[in-house]
Amino acid sequence: MPKVTISDSQGLIQSAGSGLQINSSISLTSLPTTAVSSQTSAGTLNVPGVYTLSGSSALTWVMPLASSVAGGTFVFRSASAHAHVLTGSQETSGKKVFAGMAGATPANEGSALALENVQGSSVALISDGNKFLVMAASGSCVISGI
Repeated sequence: MPKVTISDSQGLIQSAGSGLQINSSISLTSLPTTAVSSQTSAGTLNVPGVYTLSGSSALTWVMPLASSVAGGTFVFRSASAHAHVLTGSQETSGKKVFAGMAGATPANEGSALALENVQGSSVALISDGNKFLVMAASGSCVISGI
């Protein structure tokens, strides 16, 4: 595949090599967004995204294998006042699939993550290909399990 260069003065230029190079200013007419998926029953999640979690009681959702969504970002917000749970139960038994941040809460690692039982609590996770790393949380979340 040839290298493609985009230039204000010359347009599209193909040359030897590979990749894309942009030699001009870039402006976005809108910022990229992700649709929000409402989850109202326990189940298994397969793709990164933004999820609202709700139910008449605390429910459990199973995360995909971290290796299958490397670089994927997951954002969860509780739409009901329950301590909804995320698990990494698809991983090898005993794997600590969630990792907090040193010096923050939570700072530990574990196989389950529970949101605070307050409507609006949230957590943002990113997969590094091995674990789901806690990037931020609104309210508190608890990582537990071996």
